[in-house]
Amino acid sequence: MWKSAVRNYSIKNLPYESRPTNLYNPVRSAFNIKPKTTQGLIYNPPASAPSLKDTPRAFIPQNDPRLTVLADKFKTYTAEELADMPIIYAHKKEYNLTPEIVQEIITLRQEDPEKWSVSKLAQKFNIEPSKVNILTGCSVAKQQKVLAELETVKKAWNETTRRARKDRVRRKQMWLRGEF
Repeated sequence: MWKSAVRNYSIKNLPYESRPTNLYNPVRSAFNIKPKTTQGLIYNPPASAPSLKDTPRAFIPQNDPRLTVLADKFKTYTAEELADMPIIYAHKKEYNLTPEIVQEIITLRQEDPEKWSVSKLAQKFNIEPSKVNILTGCSVAKQQKVLAELETVKKAWNETTRRARKDRVRRKQMWLRGEF
């Protein structure tokens, strides 16, 4: 009985450490950061629930009692008040591309893709290059030309690697005969 009383008393007074003390060895781990030991337990409270005021009106049902409490937050503005408010977005979208301009861009790009590059078409029609890319898409003829160039390069690689392999075998045979 006396042993259990001493055990219960001593366990309550022991400090709790979140990490063991032997994580840091100054000889073998010179660049590690030494952990800071804590005295007692660490209290990590749970994340709090979002406030009722942060819920957008679109997600609140019509029969919810919060609508009456938060009525001042969801203010509706009149047309005069909206006219006096500053403009949030300074850049206004421009829809200056007509079907005729789009067709002209496509025909120019298909006729001569080398002469009418994306940047030249963008400068001529005063639009962004990304729009020209979207309108014209990828040229099939240009893709075939690039693939043909790639095939010629691959053939040259095969010839050079074949030649290098032959040279390696020849040098090895010369070395085995003692001629190299």
